[in-house]
Amino acid sequence: MLGNCRPANLRALCWTLCILAFTSVARAQGCPSCTKGGVDMPISLAAGTVQTPEFTAKHKIYWIAIQSQWLLPTVVLRCKMGFGVVPPSDHCRSEAVLEADWKVFDGDRVVAQGSAKGMSPDFEAGKDYLRRYIGRFDGESKHKYVVKVTFTKDGSSLDVTNPRLIVAPPDFAF
Repeated sequence: MLGNCRPANLRALCWTLCILAFTSVARAQGCPSCTKGGVDMPISLAAGTVQTPEFTAKHKIYWIAIQSQWLLPTVVLRCKMGFGVVPPSDHCRSEAVLEADWKVFDGDRVVAQGSAKGMSPDFEAGKDYLRRYIGRFDGESKHKYVVKVTFTKDGSSLDVTNPRLIVAPPDFAF
C-alpha cells in the first residue's frame, strides 16, 4: 500500500493539512467567544461595562441575554435576576440586582440601545440555566457589531452562578 504513495501525493497531503491547521488556528484566535451565530462569553455582573468581541451578523434579529447556572437556590436566583412573577413579589422586587444599559455598535455608530431594570417576564429556563433577555436588535448581514453592556447595579453576588453574556439569533441553539 505504501508503494503507491508518491512524493507528489505526500506534498499535496502535507499542504492540505497545513492549510486546515492554519485556518483553524486563525479562526480560534480571531474571536474565541464567537459562535457560529453570535457571541457566548463569561462575564462578571459587578457594576461596570463588558464588551463583546466584534462579530459578523448572519441573521436579522439578535437577542442579548444574561445566563446563569442554577448554583443558588431557585428562589434566590430568580429574585436576584429580576424574574417577573405574577403577581409580583415585593420581596423579589427589593432583591433584583441585575440591571443593565446596553448599546450595539456598527463601527462607531450606535445602531440599537436599551436597558433592563427591575423585574421582567423575559426569561427562559432549562435544566442547567436561567436566562434573562435584556434586549434585541436587528442586524444586517455581513455587518460587524460590538455589544457593550453596562451593569448599573452591583450584581457580583450572582458571579458564583458563572454568568454569561449571550448575543445570538432566536433560533440559535445555546
